[in-house]
Amino acid sequence: MTFAYNEPLYFAGFLPCAVLAYQLCPKKYRWLVLLAFNYIFFFIWSRWLLVFNLITVMVTYWIGKILGGMKKAPAGTDRKAFKKKKTRIMTAGILFNLMILIVLKYTDFIGTNLGHLFSFEFHPFHWAVPVGISYYTLQSISYLADVRDRKTEPADHLYKLALYMSFFPAIMQGPISAWGQIGEDLSAGKDVSWNNLVVGFERILLGLFKKVMIADHMASAVKIIFADYTHDGAVALLGAVLCTLQLYMDFSGTIDIAIGSGRIFGVTLPENFRQPFFAKNASEFWRRWHITLGVFLRTYVFYPVSLSKPVQALTKWTKAHFGKTAARFVTPLTALFCVWICNGLWHGPYWTYILYGMYYFVIIFIELLLENPVKAFNERFHLDENGWGWKLFRFIKLFIIVIIGEMFFLAPDFNTGWRMLVSILTNFHLSSLAENWLNVGMGVHDYVIVIVGYVLIFLWGVLKETGYPLRQRFEKLPVYARWGLLYAVIAAVILFGAYGPGYDAVAMMYAGF
Repeated sequence: MTFAYNEPLYFAGFLPCAVLAYQLCPKKYRWLVLLAFNYIFFFIWSRWLLVFNLITVMVTYWIGKILGGMKKAPAGTDRKAFKKKKTRIMTAGILFNLMILIVLKYTDFIGTNLGHLFSFEFHPFHWAVPVGISYYTLQSISYLADVRDRKTEPADHLYKLALYMSFFPAIMQGPISAWGQIGEDLSAGKDVSWNNLVVGFERILLGLFKKVMIADHMASAVKIIFADYTHDGAVALLGAVLCTLQLYMDFSGTIDIAIGSGRIFGVTLPENFRQPFFAKNASEFWRRWHITLGVFLRTYVFYPVSLSKPVQALTKWTKAHFGKTAARFVTPLTALFCVWICNGLWHGPYWTYILYGMYYFVIIFIELLLENPVKAFNERFHLDENGWGWKLFRFIKLFIIVIIGEMFFLAPDFNTGWRMLVSILTNFHLSSLAENWLNVGMGVHDYVIVIVGYVLIFLWGVLKETGYPLRQRFEKLPVYARWGLLYAVIAAVILFGAYGPGYDAVAMMYAGF
């Protein structure tokens, strides 16, 4: 038996039981109740693979305690040598945790590709992977790095770190939280307040609306189009648009459920989305999409690579041989390359994900190169960057970039994605779309539900983007109006959600990463 955040067994069974048991327990033992439910959830999904999580927790805790005790160099000790020792200890802890991740998740990928490269036969192990390993491994890395840099104090008890690295609302899809953001809140034993309960419930309901009402209605169409219509440009474009919208609604919806679940326990998980399609360019899009992964890669990959001695030396060498103009791109280019390689690999052991990372690396680097020329062009021809014409152009450009990227991201292999792209450019006929739009697993009612649902979410996003105080306005409504709206959403999810044959197992798309 397994269950996901969008299934009734979770939000009408497991979560209420966890909240009730937590609230009824004496405050000083609530951490134990929460920890028990964390590992029950983990066990339901991964059985005895939870041992790997426990190993990661224990090793990370031990290394963290060592680093926490090394606050100042002892008298008579060389400070540089002391700092290097701390770095070596931190690196050992990080490499150990990465080794578990790589062995379990990437062995078959590495072995298969080495076999192709050196012409030997590799037999895949097909090892099972613990739920959320890519998420809690990043949290362990950030924890050790922050303790080493004295940005935070280490956990004073093993159970606190275990709570942080197994919190059931966030274990499957994130968001990726820093220890300083939620570590102490998890063990504080806060009461389940009425305000947190209501706000958490509202956020969960928003997530169910996105996931069940919108994303899941598109799932079967995306699957059919990617399997059978890669040669038809118009239908392939429909599939690319649908898969982009599905991924956004699926991922942001389940993150809403996670954040809402955490809020009930008094834990404020970080936001993971901020109206990404209102971004000006691809770089800003990624500062608004999967925010916590972007923050992690920027903090623990981009900046360390930028400041590393080899990269600084390469920058100086480039400046000496090719001039200042070329040298100023070396550091950001090298750091960006490392960030996007890590981004692609983090999503999974497939070349499509690596190529997806390289796709955004190229796009963002091109934007970096064109930043000053575009600015000069606008100034010369007196174009208003905040005008509606320019905003519309930016939106269309960004949407094209995103749907191409997501098309390759969700394609089962590169060839499928490439066939779809070529067919869109060379075999595009609207007549074909008119003939086939109802033959891809979505009926008229599905399209109506998706369009109406997406328009509502879009308008909600517009209000948030403009700074409209949605929550304050909502809370000022009369009680009957507030609960009337909530019951209307509940009714919509129940009546128009994607259930029944064809929708029985619409898994959370980011749960596999």
